[in-house]
Amino acid sequence: MKRSKGTSLAVKKNRIRRRWSRIVREIGVVLSVMTAATVFALIMMYGYNFALCSDFFTLAEATVKGTDRLSDREVIQLLGVDDSTNILTADLNKMVAGVKTNPWVRDVRMTRDLPNRLIVEIVERKPVALISHDHNIYLLDREGTIFKNFDRDDKIDLPVMTGFSDQGVLDGKLLQGAFELLDCLAERKGYPELRHISEVRGDHLYGYSLCTMDRRFYLLGFGDFETKLRRLEGVLFDLTTKNVSLSPLFVDLADPERIIVRHGGAVGTGGNDGRKRTDI
Repeated sequence: MKRSKGTSLAVKKNRIRRRWSRIVREIGVVLSVMTAATVFALIMMYGYNFALCSDFFTLAEATVKGTDRLSDREVIQLLGVDDSTNILTADLNKMVAGVKTNPWVRDVRMTRDLPNRLIVEIVERKPVALISHDHNIYLLDREGTIFKNFDRDDKIDLPVMTGFSDQGVLDGKLLQGAFELLDCLAERKGYPELRHISEVRGDHLYGYSLCTMDRRFYLLGFGDFETKLRRLEGVLFDLTTKNVSLSPLFVDLADPERIIVRHGGAVGTGGNDGRKRTDI
């Protein structure tokens, strides 16, 4: 049965009405979302401006951890902060870089403790020896890094390492053996301890040797340092019982099975120079 023209027209009007209703609803949703986004953006802008201008986030304290050589005041100066610093907008990377300009600083970690505190955690370098390099004396850490010129204000009482630089370049392999020797001396309870040593010498041919504060020279050669130092204790005890002068003194322990002792005269590895020699 055919529809009348009036019925067909009514159907079209209903379709158009439903379509426009859907379009209006969609436009309403879009406008609502845009309005909400605009309001949210305004709130964020207001909050950001409030944070910038408010004293609530102004730096009140910088807590420094892990320092021994550096004072809190020195660290804060390196941070470059003052009473007007806002910790929300502060550039922590720039602050870290500023602290690392101090040669004692090995690493830095910084965190914000809202609302108004910065926490600065520092790892300082720990010198294990002084080292003669390029005609100067420097501080050397356990990683073999020369990090600072030696200054008497550093108040460091460590042996000087010599012979580890060849044409301005440090010998890493020779240094590692020296670190093993220093570790051995640091752990010892008997003579010689690290505090007795004034100089550690490194040589590709003769190995390692020690000079003490009281003009004694101990040639240790390469490796097995603890065994050689224990033998040295026995040698010194034997010389003491024989009333032999122990200063100056040269002891060759490179071969612990055949120890050579020279006493009297100059100490070194050269000729006899009037010294008395004892084979043990």
